[in-house]
Amino acid sequence: MRLFKAILLLMLVVSIIPTVMVGWLSVSHTRELLIRDAQELAQERVKQLRLKAERFLEDPTEMVVGLSSVPGGFFTLPRDTQRSHIAAVLNQRQEVLALTVFSADKQRQPGLQAFAVHDMAPSAVAEHEERARALLNAGLTGVRYSDVVASPGGGGPVVTLAFPVGDPVQGYMAADLTLAGLRQMLAQERVGSTGFAYLADRHGRLITGGGDLGAVGEDVSKRTPLAHLIKQREGTPDTELFHVGNFGEGRDAVVAAYSVLPEAGWAIVSEQPVEHAYRQVETMERRILAGLGGAILVALVLAAIFSRNLTQPLKTFMATSLELARGKFGVEVNLRQKNELGELAQTFNYMSKQLLAYDMETRGLYESLEKGYLETIVALANSIDSKDAYTRGHSQRVGDVAVEIGRELKLTERELRQLQYGGILHDIGKIGIVESILTKQSRLTDQEMATMREHPAIGDAIIGPVTFLGPVRACVRHHHERWDGTGYPDKLKGESIPLLARIVACADTFDACTSTRPYQKAMPLEKAMEILDNLSGAQLDPKVVLALRAVLAQRGVRLEGHRQPVKLAS
Repeated sequence: MRLFKAILLLMLVVSIIPTVMVGWLSVSHTRELLIRDAQELAQERVKQLRLKAERFLEDPTEMVVGLSSVPGGFFTLPRDTQRSHIAAVLNQRQEVLALTVFSADKQRQPGLQAFAVHDMAPSAVAEHEERARALLNAGLTGVRYSDVVASPGGGGPVVTLAFPVGDPVQGYMAADLTLAGLRQMLAQERVGSTGFAYLADRHGRLITGGGDLGAVGEDVSKRTPLAHLIKQREGTPDTELFHVGNFGEGRDAVVAAYSVLPEAGWAIVSEQPVEHAYRQVETMERRILAGLGGAILVALVLAAIFSRNLTQPLKTFMATSLELARGKFGVEVNLRQKNELGELAQTFNYMSKQLLAYDMETRGLYESLEKGYLETIVALANSIDSKDAYTRGHSQRVGDVAVEIGRELKLTERELRQLQYGGILHDIGKIGIVESILTKQSRLTDQEMATMREHPAIGDAIIGPVTFLGPVRACVRHHHERWDGTGYPDKLKGESIPLLARIVACADTFDACTSTRPYQKAMPLEKAMEILDNLSGAQLDPKVVLALRAVLAQRGVRLEGHRQPVKLAS
């Protein structure tokens, strides 16, 4: 029951999930409201800027256009009166830099051109007249504005307007208007701490504005709000456009709004980086997240307190189970709780003790079985040695020496056991060799030698059906292979000969040298090693020969007629 209560209490702590959901919904809803407020603010700002820009443009334009509606008609007035009207316009509106009157055939009227001497250089007058003629040649039905250019004197951007006078047309008027005041107004217009507003023509070239956008005429059509506007105007060129939203991605993302001045076709754009426009959103999110973090922290503390009594025993069970899985049978869980976990610990301890008993019983059976296997192997080897008194004990000694060499070569215990069996059984195939050849006291004939060389293959065939001796077959079949590839039965060469077979071959040759045979007496240890050194690299693996020398120098091996291991002299 206590475990059930602990789990129930932990589930109650999970009530932080609804709290998080409510907090997330609050953040989401409030974020939408604040984003909408920021965009509405940008929208209102652009509307105000558009009104100001239109007023800057309309006031001087209306003053210039007013010349066409003077009483009696401008072109019917005396020349002096015409000059007076033109001078009055330049004096009353500082935005008007130059004013030129053209005839119906688009020729400049002598004496009807005036310009602000202090604000406009004579060279700029020619440029003014050139822009005016370009507008006249384009065909005029009303007031039309040219592209904005930079004033040579640095007074700010300048635009030329032209319009026809009378119906039918009696002539034309053209004027240069400075946008210096508009430039000053936009430069002072701050959008937050890093935003700005600017004015661009229908081609996406900069007219004026704040920010580091470049000079008048700079191409700003790649800026995402303006690019969006240009694309919209391609589809609906005559529509009065207005838009607000997020533009761009990553660090270039901005909250922007744009609108179009219908008379001139200019775009007024307000931009502010998203990270600054939505700063209130981030502040609100941080506060809500801080509150949620506090609630979650309290919940986590409670969960830690109430779950510790549940998780600590489970950790003990895990650690003990891992020991049990690694073979440490009999290990117990020391748990004093009087609940379901305590009962589970008692059951686990009983199981561990039973596994220990079964393991001990299994180990005994395995040792008995392995002992029986070894006795069978030794009996097979003895059946061979019994045919030839001179080779008695040879197989056992080869197995012992092979194990010592393998131990020097850092082989595993399993490989050392295979070497022991392989050394004992390496000549098992001699059972299939006729006794007359096996016990012959003199040198064998070529035919007899060929028959004798069949014993590795015969031995391989004998132990092949015995499953547990599978790894030993290489020792039996290949212990007469030579390092240079001239051995038998398969003429294997170098490291293509299995390592265990190379070790048995070295141990076999060593015991042959240190045992008494019909055709030779047992050699001293030093003489035997001298012969093995000569065979190294031709018949025997040099690495294995060096390992045997190290064994003889350090531990020694048991030789025929010796009860104690014999070592090489240091």
